[in-house]
Amino acid sequence: MKRHGFATDNALMENGEHDVGSPTVQDLLQSKDNSKWDVVVMNEHTQGPARQSTREEFHSTLLQQYMPLISTNNPKATVIFVETAAYRLQGINNSDDLGTTQQFQQSVREGIQSYIQLLHHDNYTSISARMAPVGTAFLHVYNDNHELWTKLFDPWDNFHPSPTGTFLQGCVLHCTIFGVPPTVPRTNEEIAALWKDARMMHPKKKGSDGVALPSVSEVEYLWKIAWDVCQLEKSKL
Repeated sequence: MKRHGFATDNALMENGEHDVGSPTVQDLLQSKDNSKWDVVVMNEHTQGPARQSTREEFHSTLLQQYMPLISTNNPKATVIFVETAAYRLQGINNSDDLGTTQQFQQSVREGIQSYIQLLHHDNYTSISARMAPVGTAFLHVYNDNHELWTKLFDPWDNFHPSPTGTFLQGCVLHCTIFGVPPTVPRTNEEIAALWKDARMMHPKKKGSDGVALPSVSEVEYLWKIAWDVCQLEKSKL
């Protein structure tokens, strides 16, 4: 990532290299200090849950590799599967078969639901599982404010979230984990402070100021979307 210019000073190590934060699942779940994870957030490649073949592959990986690690760390943990958002541009990254934004998102959602159902019907009855409806929140913005929806994505690749999309995702995760929304930043300074410890940010390019942060009004709008979507998701349980 350093050669692409994404790494920030927060990722700089003593040897001059940049750590972009990519430990293995085993490293994350086998704590050296024997601490227990109450919540484990799992974020898969977006196309994974959208196709039946890759869903089934992940079912095996989940049961055979991840769940033994999670249950060993904490048999009463809560697993939260992130429902990631369908891409901004239809057909990119070999996703032609996944259809429109709405069709793609529905397939992702159904895949995530299959992961949750798998855990509920297997032997890990002490572990709870639920979905963080990030993609559903993106879809609400798509239907309600299409111009803002386009700003939820990284303009360089059109599928990773931009800072604006990352804020929405963070709000959804907070609501899903804690059951309440996060504190709303009320000023541009408070919004900028959310990224002060970022490990990676897109660099400024010629003729560009880089990826913009969300405005105060956008933050307030997205905060409400996240809370409303999570409340609706909770009512379905």
